[in-house]
Amino acid sequence: MAKRILIIDDEQLLLDLLTHLLSKIGYEADQALDSREAAGKLKDRKYDAVFLDMKMPLMDGKALYSQIQERFPDMAKRVVFITGDVANPETISFLEETGNLFIEKPFTIKEVKNLLDGFFMNPNASSPPSDIPR
Repeated sequence: MAKRILIIDDEQLLLDLLTHLLSKIGYEADQALDSREAAGKLKDRKYDAVFLDMKMPLMDGKALYSQIQERFPDMAKRVVFITGDVANPETISFLEETGNLFIEKPFTIKEVKNLLDGFFMNPNASSPPSDIPR
């Protein structure tokens, strides 16, 4: 059975692209355009991983991650952040605090595949690379 991944992003184009990429490499993906939709899906289904965009209107990735920690604690370490903002010290600090993996925009299918291969081989070792620019 294919591993199921929830993608949370406010950009429909990115949701569609990532869903397509994931299906091509053997994963099943669900989409959520906002935090409300994401919370409903997390409540109703089990996911092997969650891709969460850091910058979204209304509720950003940090706030949604905090809700995931409170409402779905077993999912917190399964969150992989999507960001285009690793030069921002606030973003770096947050990523280091969580210890979760992240993928930087723009990304390639190979980067997504490598990240997920490593994640599913050892999901407890999910920490950002040590070479984050400071």
